[in-house]
Amino acid sequence: MHPNRYFCSVLEECRASLSKLSIFNLWYFKRQFAMLLEELQNIGNRMEASLQDKHDKSRYHDEAKKIHTELKALRMEKDEIEADIEEMQLLVKKDYQVEILHQKKMKLTREVNKLHKDKAELLDIDENLMDLEELW
Repeated sequence: MHPNRYFCSVLEECRASLSKLSIFNLWYFKRQFAMLLEELQNIGNRMEASLQDKHDKSRYHDEAKKIHTELKALRMEKDEIEADIEEMQLLVKKDYQVEILHQKKMKLTREVNKLHKDKAELLDIDENLMDLEELW
């Protein structure tokens, strides 16, 4: 049996075996006819499956279009989210840098205040010395 035989060729073979039917080959005919019927059933099943596949092809194509559109939208959303994440990371880095600069500013402010205080003390000492020099 050729695997890709047509339904009609199997039917022709059935007709040929029916025409050769006699009392002497009845047992052989039963076996052959059962095999031919099985082959017809297989071919019929393949035809039905093929028709079903062709019917489903358009539905699958429509589903693939929808999924492709959804996938495209999700990829765009992913790109937007990645851009937002990069922006947030940049803000976090800037916030960290601002915090460091603020700490440096506070340290410098303390140093300036200390220097002003030291200057004021030195001015007081100088004034006291000037007062003492006038006394001499």
